[in-house]
Parts: sequence; C-alpha cells; structure tokens
Amino acid sequence: MDSSDFLFLSLVCTGLVLLASIFAGTGRSRDARKRPTAGWKKFTIRPGTLLDGVGLGPLVSSSDSGGGELEVLSGGKDSFPIKIGHRRHGPLVVIEKPKLALKSVLRMSLLGTPWLQIQHDSRNGFPRLVGTGKRMPEEVPEAGTIEIVGEIASREYEIRLRDKLAAAVFLDDEPGNEPAGDGSYRVALPENIAELPLLALVIGLEVELATRREAVKA
Repeated sequence: MDSSDFLFLSLVCTGLVLLASIFAGTGRSRDARKRPTAGWKKFTIRPGTLLDGVGLGPLVSSSDSGGGELEVLSGGKDSFPIKIGHRRHGPLVVIEKPKLALKSVLRMSLLGTPWLQIQHDSRNGFPRLVGTGKRMPEEVPEAGTIEIVGEIASREYEIRLRDKLAAAVFLDDEPGNEPAGDGSYRVALPENIAELPLLALVIGLEVELATRREAVKA
C-alpha cells in the first residue's frame, strides 16, 4: 500500500467516525425530548377560559373520566382577584394583583392561605417565586424548593421540586391527537403527587405571562 492509498483509507475512516458521531448526537437529542410521563396523570389547560372570563367551560380538565375539573368562578385577565375552583365547593385558588406594588407582582392563595408571590424579574425575564412565610400543609411545596426549567411562553417547561421532576408542561403533540386550535396545552403529573399546588402554579404562571404581555402592549 503506497502513501496515497493509506491517505485515502484514513480519510474514509475519519468520515465514518464523524458520521457515526453525528447520528449518535441526533439520537441523544431525540431521547432528551422524550418525556418520562408514561402512566402519569394528564390534564388540559385552556388559557382562553382563564383570560376571557367566567362561564366558558372548564379551565382545567383531567384526561381521566373520573378526574375533577377547575373553572374560573370570578375575575379574569383585566379583573382581579381571579378565583378558581368548583361551583359546589367554592374557590380553591385565588390570584391577586396588588394595585400599589412597585413591581409586577401576583399573589397566590391556596385553600384560603397565602402561598407565594410571582414576581417578574426584569433582569432575565423569568418569573421569581417568593414565599409568604405562612405554614402550609406538607404536600404544598415551598417557593424555595420550586425550579422552573424551559420556555413558559411556549408552554414547554418542567417544574422541579428539589431537583426532581414534578410536572411536565407541553403542547398536545402526542400521536393521534390533533391540535385543538384553542391554545390549550397539557400538564402531566406523577401519580403520587398532590395535584392542586402544581396545577395552581401553572395557572399562576399563565396569568403572569398574560399580565406581562398586556404591560408590553401598553
């Protein structure tokens, strides 16, 4: 084998190695997008119902026929407080927007107790969660244990509690499911986790996003 043949074979081997690495990287990227939500509880969020007012159907519904629903009882995008719950049992989640606050702040109460504040951080454009110092039931996460990873505006993000995945938020892109066309998206929760606090947080983030967009328009 002369020097030219050796050079040709070296180039071929190098090309094969690069091609294999490209395909391997693509495979890792696809695997990273897969959500470990098989067997999890699935819920549908309809932001139009939240922002346009009362009486437009459920805000949150479960894909399980035995699951409950949450609806807007009073308030809306331009009317605070927003009360969310059941007609029969009353409000479970209340979202308030203080008029005299220096920063854009939303206050959330859960089951009648102040839970956390959602503050807009102008430095990175990402909401900041601040606790109220009130003692909550054990199943309600403290603000300092919550981490949000992803794109809230795209409805593609995760909620982590103490670095552990607790909720996945995503558009309904599962095979066989056509987009509803109403802006609705999905929330997946593990079976062994309290639903209301995480669903309430997703709703609060939706209100914060809408409030921020209204401020930009103004």
